[in-house]
Amino acid sequence: MEDTTRLPKKDEENGKNYYFVSHDQMMQDISNNDYLEYGSHEDAMYGTRLETLRQIHEQGLISILDVEPQDESLQRLQKESEILQKTYAHYFDQTIINNEIDETIRHLEEAIDLVCTTAQWIPVSWVY
Repeated sequence: MEDTTRLPKKDEENGKNYYFVSHDQMMQDISNNDYLEYGSHEDAMYGTRLETLRQIHEQGLISILDVEPQDESLQRLQKESEILQKTYAHYFDQTIINNEIDETIRHLEEAIDLVCTTAQWIPVSWVY
């Protein structure tokens, strides 16, 4: 169950549909790293609190989350990935792009097989 800063609708109850919190409280909780994920939609914030997931786990249940990254998160991730690629590409044996899950798994299995069956060399300066 998510926290939200929006006002409850007519038939919604706090703790049943959502946990309704103030914007200030949610911002404080975000700064305390209390959320697994959070974002905004139509002038309200929504987030999945880590404590909620712990409570579900303590009940012997499994949480299934459908998390959609926010646009700004994707843009930041893309920029950070580009920086990593430019800075460290010469250390990479392969780059696997996750566009289609079956293809990604196949590429990953091939990469693992290659590492397991071929000699790996590193500069002696990395060891001594």
